[in-house]
Amino acid sequence: MNSWGLRFDALTVILTGALTVTAVVGQQYTACAKTGQEIAQLAMFTTVEVNNTLGFSTSGSGVIIAKQGNIYTVLTANHVVASLAQEYSIRTHLEKNYTAIRIQRLPKNDRDIDLALIQFQSREQYPVAPMGESKRAVVGSTIYVAGYPLPIAFGSERKLEFTAGIVSSRLGGASSGYGLRYQAVTRRGMSGGPVFDADGRVVGIHGQGDTVGTVMSQWNGQMEEIKTGLNAAIPIDAFTALLSPTKPRGFDILSNISISRAYSQSQQNLGQGGFVCDTSTGEPVTVYQNPQGFREPWIRWNSNFFSSSGYDPLTRCKQVTQRLENYSRNQQLNYVTVGIVNNQKAICTSSRVNGPCEGLIYTLRRDQDPAPALSSFFVWLANQKARPSLFESSTVIYINVGERLGLDISQP
Repeated sequence: MNSWGLRFDALTVILTGALTVTAVVGQQYTACAKTGQEIAQLAMFTTVEVNNTLGFSTSGSGVIIAKQGNIYTVLTANHVVASLAQEYSIRTHLEKNYTAIRIQRLPKNDRDIDLALIQFQSREQYPVAPMGESKRAVVGSTIYVAGYPLPIAFGSERKLEFTAGIVSSRLGGASSGYGLRYQAVTRRGMSGGPVFDADGRVVGIHGQGDTVGTVMSQWNGQMEEIKTGLNAAIPIDAFTALLSPTKPRGFDILSNISISRAYSQSQQNLGQGGFVCDTSTGEPVTVYQNPQGFREPWIRWNSNFFSSSGYDPLTRCKQVTQRLENYSRNQQLNYVTVGIVNNQKAICTSSRVNGPCEGLIYTLRRDQDPAPALSSFFVWLANQKARPSLFESSTVIYINVGERLGLDISQP
């Protein structure tokens, strides 16, 4: 997006937190063209929102470039985090927010490279975007831009946008480092987001967009820029040239990170999806992640009724989650209903409407009424927009969870 005429402080600022040495094993760069869908999935996992206490109006985007333990490093445009008076946070594709524990602003003068590094801490497993070589992004080559534009309608959430474009020119000695220019659709809020090449590697950090005037938005009454479609990014080579070629030194982030040029197999496996027992919030939750990486809570485990029998919330979360995963893999998770399993009332699977219980999911208490227990069992049943097809046979309900698994759960 536009640099908005920002001028940068001469000081490199490090916020709270102790020194963390980030080491990611580098791998040889090998050209491996990917489909647009493959690059979009990578972009979705690694692109993040960068927000601050002023709200969306001055927010931007970023990309995860390094990790050690539970410390992640995000690369973004410096003008996204230029204010020293604001607190910043990272929001990931899992819709989780993390306070920035450390920020390093790289510009030393108002024409210097418009980049910054942010670190956050999380127990979640997030992929790291592979670094490319921006010299390969020649005029006429295909690029992809990812980022979280600011919402047009008031009260809307930011959603990831992934657009394709073509490199239009390369500039030497460009102000603030914006030497990689391309034609693509971008919007305000995508500043700091990654620019990928056709191999799915980061070749630039988006940050400017040419404008020819302003117009008042009919959605929010604010003045919005009229964009030409020509944009600019800082070539990633300008950033990698700053990395320390020797041992870590000092107390900044830049001197203590190394980058990867390959997307590892373990990161690719994050896109396979499935059921997991998530404890990151302190409460066990059965979560379903679809192949595109979107996560949705299915069952919250907060009752201690069976704890005296050895089935505390965490144990039940693990057991039921594994059952759902097994049924899903074996294509046996079509409908969920209630019935009798092992002479006990239970929530179970069924292959068809009006069919019998075929697979145990969860045993009910003897005093529980099965119908309301099932109606409140899944978290997403409380959301009217998220309701799947419900079929009633007498007093028995059949929930089409097979239909649910086929939904894009980012849009319930």
